[in-house]
Amino acid sequence: MAPTERLWPGPARGAVRAVLFLAALAALPCPAAEEDSFTVRMTGSARGTGTAARRLAVEDAQQQALTEAVKTMANTEDLAPFRMMLRQASAYVPRHDVLRCDTTPDGLTHVEIDAHLAEKPLRQDIAAVMLPRLPHRPTILVVVVETPEAGRPAVTENGPAAAALREGLEKFNFTVKGAEALQPPRTPEELAAVAAGGLETGARFARENLHDVLLLGEASVTREPTTDGSNVFRHRGTVLLRVFSGTDGKMCDVFTSEGVVQGLDAAAAGSQVLSDAAARLVGDTAVSVTLAMLARQNRDRVIVTVEPDGAAGFTAAVAEALRAAPGVSGAETLLDAPSLGRIALEYGGPMAALADHVHRTPAGDAALEVRRAVGREITVGPAAAE
Repeated sequence: MAPTERLWPGPARGAVRAVLFLAALAALPCPAAEEDSFTVRMTGSARGTGTAARRLAVEDAQQQALTEAVKTMANTEDLAPFRMMLRQASAYVPRHDVLRCDTTPDGLTHVEIDAHLAEKPLRQDIAAVMLPRLPHRPTILVVVVETPEAGRPAVTENGPAAAALREGLEKFNFTVKGAEALQPPRTPEELAAVAAGGLETGARFARENLHDVLLLGEASVTREPTTDGSNVFRHRGTVLLRVFSGTDGKMCDVFTSEGVVQGLDAAAAGSQVLSDAAARLVGDTAVSVTLAMLARQNRDRVIVTVEPDGAAGFTAAVAEALRAAPGVSGAETLLDAPSLGRIALEYGGPMAALADHVHRTPAGDAALEVRRAVGREITVGPAAAE
């Protein structure tokens, strides 16, 4: 995927619509005026001396800097999905500073650079690569306290900003729920206190409500006459959105967006401007949700190594058996070879309970035995016949 194309993979059905939708998003004004970047210090080497060797050494350092950034953002050591990105490392490094350049007697050039990586394109492309690889599409809780019209009570359910976010995020096949899904129900005053509260208040609310991701926001509108004495008003809407991981309450991102609408009808103009401002945040929010799910994937993933001992079809049988284990939400076969198998389980529960269940569980014509269990990795094989 070329870094300039930003083609998010859409769902199997309506994929063309999803691509067109995101292309339209890319054309909208970005909430942030400046491109953020972060710096990675890295060394690189190339054979030879002179200008050409220095250039190749810098390219090597850029690729290594990008590699480390991808590993951190995607929370993975598996770089195979990112091959196309890594081949175009310079596209993600708009600027670099060479700190040191040395040559050695054996004909090598070594450089040390500060690589300044463009954060937003990198986040977008990592999310685009990994979205279809998420073990499951996240469930998102959207709670936005909105005041579309000044002086009126705040809206906490089905407001224009929340509706725009929900509509946009559902196009990514995310499951999106609003404040009406909260159990027990919360009053508008309680939700307003949460939205206006500090980081710990938002984190606690995220942990309490058992969704993968919480979008917690505030939206308001101010208005002023377009000219002195005019009855046409300029309505300026602002949406502030915080993204929390539901498992640990960590705040992942904060986004803001503004919009302006002119009109006579205060209610209609206020709703329109908040809807427009929230719609501009959909793309960045989808990226943030995807990265939040990646950040937690190792905590929810168990790797099961299968030693078939020559039993044909044993890895497939193990995967089928493990899918039915309590607390397991998915099982993906990573490797199915005659001598070795590997399965990734989506499981967030205690490992002792999983190991106890797996031991002696039927799989094909044999029962399983747990041969090794270290951390979140289990090795299984067919148990000896009794």
